[in-house]
Amino acid sequence: MKSTSVCFGLAILSFILPATAQVGGSGTPNTIPVWTGSKTLGDSLIIQNNGNVGIGTSKASSKLTVMTSSASGQAILARNTSTSQNTFPLAIVGLSSGKLGIGIYGDAISTTGANVGTMGVTASPDGIGVEGVNDASSGNNANGVVGLFNGTGGTGNGVSGTTLAPQGAGVAGLSTKSIGVSGTTNGSSGTAGYFDNTAGGNILIGAVNGTHKFRVDGTGKGFFDGGTQTGGADFAESVAIAPGKNQQEPGDLLAVDVMARRQLTLATEPYSTRVAGIYSTKPGVLATTHPAEEIAANEVPLAIVGIVPCKVSTENGSIEPGDLLVSSSTPGHAMKGTDRSRMLGAVVGKALEPLAEGKGVIQVLVTLQ
Repeated sequence: MKSTSVCFGLAILSFILPATAQVGGSGTPNTIPVWTGSKTLGDSLIIQNNGNVGIGTSKASSKLTVMTSSASGQAILARNTSTSQNTFPLAIVGLSSGKLGIGIYGDAISTTGANVGTMGVTASPDGIGVEGVNDASSGNNANGVVGLFNGTGGTGNGVSGTTLAPQGAGVAGLSTKSIGVSGTTNGSSGTAGYFDNTAGGNILIGAVNGTHKFRVDGTGKGFFDGGTQTGGADFAESVAIAPGKNQQEPGDLLAVDVMARRQLTLATEPYSTRVAGIYSTKPGVLATTHPAEEIAANEVPLAIVGIVPCKVSTENGSIEPGDLLVSSSTPGHAMKGTDRSRMLGAVVGKALEPLAEGKGVIQVLVTLQ
């Protein structure tokens, strides 16, 4: 009986050993093997280390790390070949459950060049290069797409959109209850929103339900169907101010400076016919001869029409609403005009508030006469 069992065991071994001997080769620890031939195994490009999987790298820093040095290839290519017209075939889905989580994150770490963190491209005339959707029904920071530019120099962009379609949009934002597109900058010299029409057409168009309501053309001229409303109450002109010992400030009464061209100075003479207007505190409209990007040096807003605060003096009597005001001997202050023979060309406006005595600031309707 024993001899029969031994013979049977030897028969089995003789069958197994040749079969296992058919596989040969060597490998590297933590590397997933790959068939290098019909009977041999070797290292693949996939490693597994400390629970992380890496492709193209021996140091996987996340659950899946994929690296390539190809100049024109992709590290990851996901493709969904479905042609469904009533579903949403997805190539890549990124999900995050964290309160500050990010579903998909793209980071171009080079500090030079025109690299792109995340890029979306479509060839369809009705397609979307990048679409962001936020399904939240409440909250103050629910955004579909957020772009951040952390560079301290250069001309980089948080979000950049380009379209070649004649009626397409480089960047489109849609909100059913709040803000479609929002721009924010933390830099003192930064710009929250920038629009540039390189072909010279309209810079900006605002519409309600497809009907245009305002437009800014390529020359910078604005067209508004409903008129305009500003926070100020006067029309002012930006004019140079003469340097001097006295620091001019809003509310000062100004006069034409005879010592220079297109320049103002504090009014210092009673009934002066050189009176020009009042240093505006907060002009509703400010006209200037300078282009938008030029900072006007040594200029102040001169209120020539509208209602503005004005420094006044009662040196010619108390002031009542409706009194005509002229320049006084107190620099930068107006007073009540009483000498009708001297008031032609010297009146700066009408008082809208009283002042019983001394000096003060009252609201004045600027009406140069």
